[in-house]
Amino acid sequence: MTVGREAPPMALPDLLLPGIVAVAGLVIGFLGVRELWFGIRIYRGRPQSVADAANDPGPVEVVGTARSDEGTVEAPFSRAECLVCEWEVQQSEPTGDPDTAGRNWKTLATGLRGGPFRLADDTASCRVEPSGSVRHLREQTVTVPAGTTPPDEIQAFIASHPDIEPQDETATVGPVEIRLGDEQRYVERRLDPGEDCYVYGYAHYDPSAGSRAGEVNVRIDGDGIRRFLIADSRERGVALEQVKIGLLPTLLGVALLGAAIALFV
Repeated sequence: MTVGREAPPMALPDLLLPGIVAVAGLVIGFLGVRELWFGIRIYRGRPQSVADAANDPGPVEVVGTARSDEGTVEAPFSRAECLVCEWEVQQSEPTGDPDTAGRNWKTLATGLRGGPFRLADDTASCRVEPSGSVRHLREQTVTVPAGTTPPDEIQAFIASHPDIEPQDETATVGPVEIRLGDEQRYVERRLDPGEDCYVYGYAHYDPSAGSRAGEVNVRIDGDGIRRFLIADSRERGVALEQVKIGLLPTLLGVALLGAAIALFV
């Protein structure tokens, strides 16, 4: 008769790797699920009217049309008049791997232009202070290939930003012109007057926030709330973006937890 032997318990070093993988899976999965839940909450929620937000200050979800409050600002690359503009300059650079010809995009500079604007619906309009917000705005990109002259607007921008170097140099070898430098991308994310606007933030009573007909004394900002979100779409579009953000880390967290269980077994 053969008596089976129990497998010896795993030593502490053998438990270390599965434990690290499990903790990483839990953390990444939690962050992903939190974004998914926020997206579902937006999708299932019912935005308040601006007039109702004035009567019940606190966390609010409002949808309407973005309008000027204290004027507009000029977007740096398109010269478009807008309410908020988030800009970024990227430059292509080699990965450093001699076995591949891959390239990465390096961020050279970022910035934000804009100030308070108004969100108006059929009931009233309120002031929105965008500082500190997470912004989901449509992206518009101007790509400047290496060795080419940028458009006039971008040349003016480069002239006022000495930390960004133009990549428009060329060299002539016999009959062949060689483009030097690296490709650049100039990215704008704008909220323009008249666009649909979704805001999730905290509504405060502010007697200075409204003085004209149809304006209420409400200011929405990020004080008093964990998440302050501004988007140039309606709530369903915002919910979809949040689900996209949370889906990958959720799946990665589940995969890491599965790998940790396999290592334990």
